[in-house]
Amino acid sequence: MQTEGPGTWHRLLSDEEVEQKIDRDHSGVFNKQLRQIERPGGFCLSVVRKRLASGASRGPVVLVHGLAQNRYTWHVSGRSMANWLAEQGWDVWNLELRGHGRSRHPEQEEETFADYVQDIVDVAKALDGQAVFVGHSLGGAAIYAAATLGAPIKGIVGMGAVFSFAQHNPALRALAEVTLAAEGGLPGKRLVVRTRMVGKLLSRLSTVSDSFGFGLPVSGWWPGSVEQELLDERLGNGFDWTSFRVWLEMCQWAVSGRFDPYQEPFTTCGVPLLVIAGDKDHLCDPEDARVPYDLAQWEDKTLRIFDQYADGVHFGHLDLILGTAAGGLVWPVVHEWMAARED
Repeated sequence: MQTEGPGTWHRLLSDEEVEQKIDRDHSGVFNKQLRQIERPGGFCLSVVRKRLASGASRGPVVLVHGLAQNRYTWHVSGRSMANWLAEQGWDVWNLELRGHGRSRHPEQEEETFADYVQDIVDVAKALDGQAVFVGHSLGGAAIYAAATLGAPIKGIVGMGAVFSFAQHNPALRALAEVTLAAEGGLPGKRLVVRTRMVGKLLSRLSTVSDSFGFGLPVSGWWPGSVEQELLDERLGNGFDWTSFRVWLEMCQWAVSGRFDPYQEPFTTCGVPLLVIAGDKDHLCDPEDARVPYDLAQWEDKTLRIFDQYADGVHFGHLDLILGTAAGGLVWPVVHEWMAARED
């Protein structure tokens, strides 16, 4: 085990050269490292770091998954946004928040959303304020919140990222209301939910569940947007443990209509902002996703909603990253926006 960086903030566990797919038949050769970022309390955050085998020519980019997900948000064997960004020269850090993937520890206390926010703050400080943070779903919310605490973040990219939650999805808001109404009858002890079986079930039924996107108001992708084998892999590997307390906090945002206590401070945090949304994203409706863009009281902000009219295809929640069209349409927008803001 090797310790690197300022102080002892992270440990290098493995270091290898790998050839991996970027998008279907397109492959690349990368330096892949598994690192652990030390945290107070005796646990570590896990990161998979990817760079071109020849070395990164651009700055660090931290990828942050959403609720009950993990590193497979950004990487499956046949399509990898993490690898694509590394091929463009970025130093890519695929972070797993506490309680997820390799960052899960049996003795860890049940986490809260504030814990995820602190994880972002700590990683931003460890990378000396040089990193752009790219967050999907609740990962984007954690980045937005960390920016309000003064985390040294070079730029924020929210992809289907939560801020205004479920205000334009009545079914999801109703689920939040029911959850809060039933909260008093839930066990008071630590409650952690394992969602992997849900992912595996969706994978087994994916031929059927794919069609749910036409009518089910909580579907995670637009029908036909992802090749079946890649969708099955993503659903089978990408669903993880989560804290029920975090879901309760999200329910409170849905019912109150506010991202408190972070909403007001966000309006003046001033971090360069790119908001990306999909026109058929049921889990983060584009009208909800655009709220941080509308609230931001600074000039360097960009909104990009992908839709069939402008882009030829519909986009849901997962397919902003994993969809067949993501590599040609969405990923380049992220890259070009970051490249335009390099020092």
